[in-house]
Amino acid sequence: MTQYDEQFFNKLYTESFGLLKKYVIHKIGNNESEDILQETYYQAYRNVNILKEHPNPTGWLMLTCKNILNKHIAKNKKELDKTYIGATEDLINNIPAVDDYDWAYMEELKKILSDDTYYLLVKKYVEGYSVEELAKQLNITDGACKMRLKRAKKEARKKIKIFILALLFSVFKDYI
Repeated sequence: MTQYDEQFFNKLYTESFGLLKKYVIHKIGNNESEDILQETYYQAYRNVNILKEHPNPTGWLMLTCKNILNKHIAKNKKELDKTYIGATEDLINNIPAVDDYDWAYMEELKKILSDDTYYLLVKKYVEGYSVEELAKQLNITDGACKMRLKRAKKEARKKIKIFILALLFSVFKDYI
């Protein structure tokens, strides 16, 4: 790197650092901002010849920073998904049986499910009704009852997943 290149790089660094730092901190907070900035300026240093000829070097830096930041966010999101979504799916796939019935869990279900869905799930999995007994009580065939139960569980899984993801997002929004 020539002395002129070094002067150009130092001037660009001095002029753009505050702007880039504000941008990165706004997106991901202060904890990891230094890593993103360091990678951005490393890329700028490696490509100083391109930057010297570029009509908008600060814009080039901003775009590079944005791309590095997006990769960082995507990587962290994948790691977060692996950690929490796996556990969430385990929870969703295991609607509690009579023995491990939890009132708090059922109250949350009641808030997010339709009345029909909640009724079916409680009758089947809490009160222990058989498909035949439920079908007779609802005045429908066994096959129709099985289908309603299947749809009820599907609705419960979907709404619980949305509920848990929203809860996780609200807890971890500063890291996303």
